[in-house]
Amino acid sequence: KLKHSAKIMKNFGIDIFSPSRSIANTLDKWELPKENVVINRRLGEGAFGTVYGGEALINSENWTAVAVKTLKVGASTEDRLDFLSEAEAMKRFNHKNIVKLLGVCLQSEPIYTIMEYMLYGDLKTYLLARRHLVSETISDDSDISSKRLTMFALNISHGLDYLAQQKYVHRDIACRNCLVNAKRVVKIGDFGMVRPTYESDYYRFNHKGMLPVRWMAPESLALGMFTPFSDVWGFGVVLFEIITFGSFPYQGLTNGEVLQFVKNGKTLRMPADAKPQLKGLIRACWNRNPKKRPAASEIVKYITNYPRLLTPCLDFPSACIEMAYAGSDQLEFLPNSLQFSSQGSYSSLDIAEQATRAEKIKDSGFVDDDNLPEIISDSSNDPSSYSPTTVDGYSVMSPLLVPHVSCGISEAHT
Repeated sequence: KLKHSAKIMKNFGIDIFSPSRSIANTLDKWELPKENVVINRRLGEGAFGTVYGGEALINSENWTAVAVKTLKVGASTEDRLDFLSEAEAMKRFNHKNIVKLLGVCLQSEPIYTIMEYMLYGDLKTYLLARRHLVSETISDDSDISSKRLTMFALNISHGLDYLAQQKYVHRDIACRNCLVNAKRVVKIGDFGMVRPTYESDYYRFNHKGMLPVRWMAPESLALGMFTPFSDVWGFGVVLFEIITFGSFPYQGLTNGEVLQFVKNGKTLRMPADAKPQLKGLIRACWNRNPKKRPAASEIVKYITNYPRLLTPCLDFPSACIEMAYAGSDQLEFLPNSLQFSSQGSYSSLDIAEQATRAEKIKDSGFVDDDNLPEIISDSSNDPSSYSPTTVDGYSVMSPLLVPHVSCGISEAHT
């Protein structure tokens, strides 16, 4: 598989088995001389190395503020491939709500990918840092006004719509992967998990790896299957994160317990103070049937009609703000003993119908004594048509939930 991936990367001018100084080892016009990149501060740690802030001279123009992702010296060939795959995907994107790739430095180690600088960092940290302002008088120009929060959601939905049009799935839509620039425009970033869907309308994950289970749709957990509609499910969780100012999804549950919640057809408790129209949108995003979720383009139109759709909802205990230390919010391997539940059924409505009925749907409280978010029953899966094994013989995510689960959903009924 690695050799096959290397062959694909070589088609783009990247020979991952060649010495790093090879003149052929470039991403064509994106290569920048290292002397044109000045690093001046550390921003944080990425999956493959340190992320720095600095400046770069691009196209002989003025020096520009940039973020520089680095790959650790001596990284494995597989890590090098993953690092370069992100750059290869990003160079194809050109949209106001997608973090822009500005260049790469591949001729000597450590190798760099250079991206536009996002002054305010990730959206989760941005919201957490401003949570205390919610109780103050808020104007439309405030960092946390309803209008601003709604614009954040609209920015992200525009980015998702663009990715879907380009036939890519992001697979890791979360506030931590959305960045805020100096003008407070939110852009989707971190494309380490992005995959193309040129040859089919879905991408199937077929090997063991780290996955963000708290943002994943049921069909992704069960089958390792990702589509633009599984990104829409993740967007529903992002809406929850935004209005609760960075609350951690399924706070208090381990990753395995989150899977049990999802397999039983449950979702996060809806914040009581959320507007009915927003509750309808979130429930539509969390429909068990991927085909009944709204497309990102529909979400864009819907949010545009409600410029103050999102409002602060802090009706969660303070313990929900940050996860207790568990090492990671991702899960690498799930036991085969977990069984996907086919019990429960929920009729998914379109966004408008959801908004109309939202106030009539009873919001659940918290589970047991642990203040865990109780969640609403949803529709069922019909285990019939899809094999858990891909054509290359790899089991689907090992598998995650059950050996034989279909992505085809039975007709929902009330």
